[in-house]
Amino acid sequence: MKQEYLLFFIVGLFLLAYVLDAVVDPLNISLASPYQYFSPQNFSHYPFTTASIIIKTIALFLSSLLVMSFLGIKRVTKGAVLLVLAALMQLYSLQDVVTDSQIIPLEWSLSFTLTGVFLLIPAIVYLLVGSVQQAHKGLQEEPLEIEEEN
Repeated sequence: MKQEYLLFFIVGLFLLAYVLDAVVDPLNISLASPYQYFSPQNFSHYPFTTASIIIKTIALFLSSLLVMSFLGIKRVTKGAVLLVLAALMQLYSLQDVVTDSQIIPLEWSLSFTLTGVFLLIPAIVYLLVGSVQQAHKGLQEEPLEIEEEN
């Protein structure tokens, strides 16, 4: 898929999420942690809000990967950046929900939580593949010396 199409898809997801947020009242529940929302009873009680959170999560996840594809850095570095980004998203959403500061809407905080969890997958893949490639490249640069007896 070309990157332009992916960019239009991401913008469309953000627009769809904003339309869903405009139709539904803002989420006003008290949570002990952002993970508490992701239970089956909340999914069935707040279906439009849950759909909006999932759509935002997909859009944030894809936009993070799209930005990483534009950067001309090694896979290990991409994995490290995604790992740090995932950790920061988790920490921010945890702080926002636990302190009830409401700097951003709760729906966005919950989207950051899910995005941070899902960004761990490509971060680990990038780190593993990049490490294996570097190890393989290192082995190719230093060939084994085999002594032949004449």
